[in-house]
Amino acid sequence: MLILGGTLPSRQLASKLALDPRFAPLLSFAGRTENPELPSDVPCRVGGFGGVEGLRAFLADFDALIDATHPFAARISANAVHAAREANVPLLRLVRPAWPREDSWTEVADMQAAARALGETPRRVFLTIGRLEVG
Repeated sequence: MLILGGTLPSRQLASKLALDPRFAPLLSFAGRTENPELPSDVPCRVGGFGGVEGLRAFLADFDALIDATHPFAARISANAVHAAREANVPLLRLVRPAWPREDSWTEVADMQAAARALGETPRRVFLTIGRLEVG
């Protein structure tokens, strides 16, 4: 089985599955992290697939696909849906539970709207975003 990873839960899942002789997981990282923390007990690959077609072709050697990517990894998650369907491979997606909404939250549509919502006054902000969105 192929596990699309990049998160701590993906590494933990791959390590647990590797203990079971019924499974032979391959943990895949996108390659966006300079020094990813690769588990020593699970085979890993680093790098993209080349879109839906590349992922579909890669899936020819697998009987299942698990999407355990970061919630911000929307492109690979969408590609996984299409590639798994085209390759006729079952897809399981691990989804983190949403944080319970707080009354003080301000919801916005995207990163640009979030920056505008902060206003002009400098302030300290706690961000829970991927490093690619920091700019």
